[in-house]
Amino acid sequence: MPSKLDPHIAAIEAWLAEQPQLTALAIVGRLREKHPEEFGKRQHSIVQRLLRALRRRAAERLVAQGPLDDATTAAPWPGAVDGPGYVGPDPPTAPLVEQAGKATWRGQSFKVVSTSTMAP
Repeated sequence: MPSKLDPHIAAIEAWLAEQPQLTALAIVGRLREKHPEEFGKRQHSIVQRLLRALRRRAAERLVAQGPLDDATTAAPWPGAVDGPGYVGPDPPTAPLVEQAGKATWRGQSFKVVSTSTMAP
């Protein structure tokens, strides 16, 4: 059974070539602007399925082309992750047993105690 979208696939592919991040809602909106009698929000799921198929086909073509040029062998970023280039918080250095009873909330440390009784 032919789809309502069949006559518009070339236009949709052109839109995606220009803007690959387009969503199904944006495509439906564009189609509704050009053909208000044919398209509305009800066609959203149909456009989603078409978009998924078009993106899958494009990904398969990229994979079939083979390895990327130099992108996979590019030099790593300078500095090791945990070396001088690391700007994140200091990792905890206390043994895990000691860390288990402590919590931090809004910059304040708290000791966590259990109120349940333990069986001998």
